[in-house]
Amino acid sequence: METYDLIVIGAGPAGLSAAIYAARYKLKTLVLGNVFDNSAAKAPLIENYPGFASISGAELLMKFKEQVEMSGVEIKEEDALEIKKGAIFEIITEKSKYNAKSIILAQGTKRRKLNVPGEEKLFGKGVTYCVTCDGPMLANKDVAIIGGGDSAFSAAFMMLDYAKKIYMIDVEKNLRAKPSSIEALKKEKRAEFFNLCKVNAINGKNFVESIEIENVETKKKQDLKVQGVIVEVGMLPTSELAKKLGLKLSKGGFVITDLEMKTNISGVFAAGDLRESPLRQIVVSAGDGAVAAHSAYEYLKKK
Repeated sequence: METYDLIVIGAGPAGLSAAIYAARYKLKTLVLGNVFDNSAAKAPLIENYPGFASISGAELLMKFKEQVEMSGVEIKEEDALEIKKGAIFEIITEKSKYNAKSIILAQGTKRRKLNVPGEEKLFGKGVTYCVTCDGPMLANKDVAIIGGGDSAFSAAFMMLDYAKKIYMIDVEKNLRAKPSSIEALKKEKRAEFFNLCKVNAINGKNFVESIEIENVETKKKQDLKVQGVIVEVGMLPTSELAKKLGLKLSKGGFVITDLEMKTNISGVFAAGDLRESPLRQIVVSAGDGAVAAHSAYEYLKKK
């Protein structure tokens, strides 16, 4: 069985960035994952990645992929199912087994979805999970923000620069954001709150036109005319493999690393949205990947 210096698990911005840097360090590297099966690749429009005024997530990830392949690193569309620890790590996929002297986990996160009718159909057509990416496209529109935590309020404050009106929809009775944020937003005349309300459906033919909400106590239903829906009900880290391996995780299930992307297991690094981080953006993930590759190189050099 072939042994690699480094195997990167995850083919999003963090993983591909790590592969580019690993190649420059002359590390024998393999990437496992699907380049286009991540939240970045599915973003309809990205306007905050340096060097590109406007580009789709798929186009940007294709450029990442091309650069990785030009550097001589192979990408295999296989999902890692298990990692066995030892002097050499053994990575088991659904198709094969691989040995690695070091590993970078970069599997990212999955956005928690509402799972209601219209959500998938209207994704990118008014429905978004990334206000930083898509907020400007909802300028001068009425927008519903789903969620009651800090991320939902952060989205709301950003949308105050763009939206005509904001509806805050939350299924809980009490908002969970910082008290100062709640107080500030409640003073905003363009913001209206609907607590104890769930979203039953997102409606629209070619673009979002309205949402149906229902009060969970009274069961009263109503339609809100909106042209945008921002879903901020949490992130789900893809950390099942990390947990099996014995990596330390935060309460939210994110991998805990130091500034060098090192985990609690020697030779295992984590980068991008999978790790505990204050900002989940493509540019941050790419930087994480570069740092992780450098740390893997230093680790192997000492060995």
